[in-house]
Amino acid sequence: MTNVPRARWGPLLERLADDLTPEPLSDPAWERAFREVPRHLFVPGYYDETADRDPTWVGAEDPGWLEGVYTDDSLITQLRRHPQAPGSWWPTSSSSRPSLMVAMLHALDVRDGHRVLEVGTGSGYNAALLSARLGGENVTTVDIGPALTSTACRRLAGAGHLPTVVTGDGAEGAPGHAPFDRVIATHSVEQVPYAWIAQTRPGGLVLVDVRSVGTPRVGHLARLEVHGDGTASGGFSVSEPGFFMPARHDLAVPQRRFPPPMDLRDAVERSSEIGARALDPPGAAFRLWAEVPDIGITSMGRAALLFTPDGAWATADEVGRVRTSGPRDLWALAEKAQNEWEAAGRPGVEEHLIEVGPQGQRIMLPGTP
Repeated sequence: MTNVPRARWGPLLERLADDLTPEPLSDPAWERAFREVPRHLFVPGYYDETADRDPTWVGAEDPGWLEGVYTDDSLITQLRRHPQAPGSWWPTSSSSRPSLMVAMLHALDVRDGHRVLEVGTGSGYNAALLSARLGGENVTTVDIGPALTSTACRRLAGAGHLPTVVTGDGAEGAPGHAPFDRVIATHSVEQVPYAWIAQTRPGGLVLVDVRSVGTPRVGHLARLEVHGDGTASGGFSVSEPGFFMPARHDLAVPQRRFPPPMDLRDAVERSSEIGARALDPPGAAFRLWAEVPDIGITSMGRAALLFTPDGAWATADEVGRVRTSGPRDLWALAEKAQNEWEAAGRPGVEEHLIEVGPQGQRIMLPGTP
């Protein structure tokens, strides 16, 4: 446990709380929890990624560490060498931006006595906030990393909080501790695991960042209400977009997608009424991803590049010169999604709807029956 006199960290925590917008701290119970839980106890170090070199560890012995902890920034707390991209790093845990955490905790809409499942223990800081608000006996937190959960247990106990900490794949929830009134995930998912719905009482809420693995800019926080028939529905109108790192189902392999090898000799060339810039609006890119969940959307210079794990790819320049290859014409799928999006009035990401049931997930345009 990092031993820092309150005289040093107390004013920093108060300043951080004061700097947050008034709305997220409007709930007195959450404001008390936020002002009572010291962030530095859960972030004894973090990686500085601002330098033009490999990430540098900043620990308690380094100048500026404490001030860095008490900023409204997301802090990377664990890195691994990327197995698919030599020379690069793969962040595997972080302490989320405090203003995002507080906004999500408010959106969770908890009441006294509610039982909450947190998926993604990480540093333990969010579990501490939940415990301060609801009592540790009402909080279960799960993470796939044994080192993360064991460290979080020590930090939580040292701070006086005793939630249930589970080591396992968060996609499975925590069936031995269900049912829950609320589920909050601190990582992103492409498909909301049905286990979370099944382990939540009717009327309960699930809050999670639903986001593309192939295109991290495409996604948003979703809030779903669980119904008595075993389904859940909701939307993406939570004020914060999210931008969480993807869930991990294997400690050694990151959840990422990369473009396949591209041989232009195999490509079919044609023209299109839409060009590379058609996918710039977030709502348009989100619509395409909702229709083709395994798609990646990126760029090659001034051209748009679409790709899927089956080896299909497509490029389009700004005037609609298209090249496609593989088992699917991905640009044709982009044209279809674009037409549907335009016909619906060009809705933003936050206007889309989401349903989850035993058969899977569906993201819909507003007004869809």
